[in-house]
Amino acid sequence: MSYVKWDLSGDIGILIINRPEKKNALSWELREEIFQTIKKLEEKELKAIIITGVNDVFVSGADLSKMKDYTEEEAREASLHGSRIFSYIEDMKIPTIAAINGWALGGGLELALSCDIRICSENARFGQPEVRLGIIPGYGATFRLPRIVGMGRAKELIITGRIIDANEAKEIGLVSKVVKKEELMDEAKRIAKGISPARIAIGYAKDAINKSFDMEKEDAIKYISFLYGRLYNTEDAKEGITAYLEKRRPRFKGK
Repeated sequence: MSYVKWDLSGDIGILIINRPEKKNALSWELREEIFQTIKKLEEKELKAIIITGVNDVFVSGADLSKMKDYTEEEAREASLHGSRIFSYIEDMKIPTIAAINGWALGGGLELALSCDIRICSENARFGQPEVRLGIIPGYGATFRLPRIVGMGRAKELIITGRIIDANEAKEIGLVSKVVKKEELMDEAKRIAKGISPARIAIGYAKDAINKSFDMEKEDAIKYISFLYGRLYNTEDAKEGITAYLEKRRPRFKGK
């Protein structure tokens, strides 16, 4: 049975998590299907990929029915599996938008954290409640959440397991926009359409942001300058500057 649906809206890919009977809970199989679908969409040279869930759930968390009998080794392998998939999403050249349409808890919030842009509907709820089960987030929240909302807020959310609403998520910078439920996908598509078609530059920009964040200042400057210089070997860079000077739209080719 397929737990993931996908569609195209022009040059925008849409990945829909579709496991309503388990509130889109992340089993090993669902994580793997998300990964394979992402790779399939990645081949289509899209401007962006939107990730969302069916009904009023983004992802409710991990599938606890599969986890209660884990051995230490099985738990470690599951954590590595999810972490590697979410890191792939974070590092891929195509921008990703999490359109969070309801509950985003545990692994669901970790999936959203791996996306470049997060927006949500008014009914969305967020949390890392793993400590209430005697475990910790396993797919990267302890690494990504402090980078997004700050160390203090991240510690408070992870240590208490507190659930927050859409407005608080916006206030602390976890999401960039809150919209009405019926407007969520239209807003996600609007944001996606506003992304530059210069795919190579977008990929380099993501790389520069992700890798330079924790570097020492001089190392970050050197790395960013390296990427900046490499872009001038591309046809797109020459086309973009030429088009601006000639007062016309650039015709990027991804080369």
